[in-house]
Amino acid sequence: MMQRLKRGLMADPQRIAFSPQQAGEAWWWFGGLAVIKMTGAQTEGHYSLVELLYPPNLEVPMHIHSREDELFHLLEGKIRYRIGASQFEAAAGNTVFVPRGIPHGFIVTSPKPARYLIVYSPAGFEGFIRESSRLASSLGLPPDPYAPPDPAEIQRVTTLLTKYGSSWA
Repeated sequence: MMQRLKRGLMADPQRIAFSPQQAGEAWWWFGGLAVIKMTGAQTEGHYSLVELLYPPNLEVPMHIHSREDELFHLLEGKIRYRIGASQFEAAAGNTVFVPRGIPHGFIVTSPKPARYLIVYSPAGFEGFIRESSRLASSLGLPPDPYAPPDPAEIQRVTTLLTKYGSSWA
């Protein structure tokens, strides 16, 4: 027996989850698009899978996760990573692992948007995405240009990071 979940996601009693193309929860997240493809509820808490689309020059500041490891797989574009004391550029086809507890951040360096997957293990960080973003009305970049957050928004995001076991580095 199959059970229908959010936006086309499907699971069955034998603990199998299936996410068809274009399925998932779409959120505009800090100037980009995040589509939550698999959640902890679907993977028994083992991991979540998020597909992201970020525009050129978008920078994710240095931060640390205390609860989950991250695995990035680039599908399109280029991203310059800073992980601990290391810096390098990754391109489409490259995969990057960031263990919990290691400060990291990155910037999209390609002239076109970067599209990539992130696996969070264990799951749970998808809650931060939901709480720190707004529902997307399309599967593209947000229509309004990204504006750096004001002090009140920085405080709200900092509080949410703490709730989800993360912090600025």
